[in-house]
Amino acid sequence: MNAPDTSPTLLLSTGSLFHLPLPLVAHLATGSGFGGLELIVNDPGLQPGPAMEAVDTVCPVRSLHAPFRQWSRWGGHLNSWKATTTLANALPQCDHITLHPPTDRLSTMIQNRWFTRAHDLSLLLDAKGRLRYSLENLPWAQAPPFGRDELDKLVAQCRKKNVGMTFDVCHMGVSGYNVLTALDRIPVEMIYNVHFSDARAYREHMAPGTGDLPLDDFLVRLGSRGYAGHLTLELEPAAFPEQETDIETMLKAIRVHMETVVCQH
Repeated sequence: MNAPDTSPTLLLSTGSLFHLPLPLVAHLATGSGFGGLELIVNDPGLQPGPAMEAVDTVCPVRSLHAPFRQWSRWGGHLNSWKATTTLANALPQCDHITLHPPTDRLSTMIQNRWFTRAHDLSLLLDAKGRLRYSLENLPWAQAPPFGRDELDKLVAQCRKKNVGMTFDVCHMGVSGYNVLTALDRIPVEMIYNVHFSDARAYREHMAPGTGDLPLDDFLVRLGSRGYAGHLTLELEPAAFPEQETDIETMLKAIRVHMETVVCQH
């Protein structure tokens, strides 16, 4: 009897090429061998319907990234998450939504009280049973020496909300964390998605190998822990060449390298 496959599913974030039409991004992802897309929900016009079904047919949308700015376009932060969930419910192979935790700034605390009080986001947002949510680690200012560690705070928040975590490697790096030891601090079953890119100093979302992060060691450690969630390439558009054929060639080379290294366990 064959052992179950514990390899992660490699996705391409549509934010990596947000300057290109979404159908073209889907074709580039499929042509370079990615197993699906993480769709950045950056426009209220992204709704269930024939256009989204056509994209999903070319390359399955397996994860969504909820809006992280201009929430008023959806009628507020909560409504933007509900709209994202409605879209995810309509996509048959989508099983995950990445969320940016609402800030705790005084100016936004009142409108985000719903998040503070929420203990079951799936119920609150009317999610189908297959959908899971995760909170993403954002770039943190280095904590004061006697303050509570930001990573510990996020893990505790995920547990309180009964959601997982999206581990953004470059965000962790620019926040001053060792990405390998940070990974070891999180139970693997709590990690639902990994946003993968390089960083140098305060520059984020660089192509793997062009920054300072130990990305190969990170992938080996991720694979050795039996991680089988989403592994999402999330780069800045400036990381890519201009020609479509060159973009696809670059994406394929990165995807092959990621798969090879993460499976070394």
